[in-house]
Amino acid sequence: MKLLEVTRDQVKGKVGVIAIGSVEQHGPHLPMGTDSLMAEWLASQLESSYPEEVILFPTLTYGCSFEHGNQPFIGVSYINMINFLTDLAESTKRAGLLSLIIVNGHGGNESLLDVVRRQVNFANDKFKLYLFSMVGRDKGLFNVIDMHAGSVETSRMFFLKPSLVRMEKLKEIRDFSVKEGVFQTITTDKANPYGVINVGGDVQVDPKKGEESMRNAYADLESLFLRVKQSLAINEG
Repeated sequence: MKLLEVTRDQVKGKVGVIAIGSVEQHGPHLPMGTDSLMAEWLASQLESSYPEEVILFPTLTYGCSFEHGNQPFIGVSYINMINFLTDLAESTKRAGLLSLIIVNGHGGNESLLDVVRRQVNFANDKFKLYLFSMVGRDKGLFNVIDMHAGSVETSRMFFLKPSLVRMEKLKEIRDFSVKEGVFQTITTDKANPYGVINVGGDVQVDPKKGEESMRNAYADLESLFLRVKQSLAINEG
């Protein structure tokens, strides 16, 4: 069920799932909403598989993207996001949902999401917040390390929405070098002039590997959901 389409009584006793991503540059070849689109696909797949048990929240497309420095992004501060998500989880509980799963597609959200999870879970005995992340997955899928807008993300997007991958723009990238300290001491605009953090070589595009990556991620998300269901059944028993 979709949150925007159900009545007030239908949300009670369900598990909520919300995709969170970002609106930020992904090199010259990928859409600004890459992280959000990937997370949204996963959350939608879960709702489609369990429509009577899952409430699909609207995607939260804006995230924390200060790691991109002077390159384009639209987002919010860490403190604002922590407060927003904490309030969202609290109102989700009051509405009668049993738990909330956040599906995160953006690395810049990771640290604050852990804070939100701790704040929510330590303050509630029954209602729990769970995190599922796309960040850091599939490091062995290619012979390069895709930290941002590289081989893995490009291949995933080619599987999900091939019309949004600008292959002609990808060919314009002449420098795939990455300076040390990216995402820790320097921003992406200082690490690579194109905003692509693909350590070890140029961007390789393989739609089959992109599909493999997304379907494996969904299998892991589904496994998390089933564990949540089991935990809820034990608590009710």
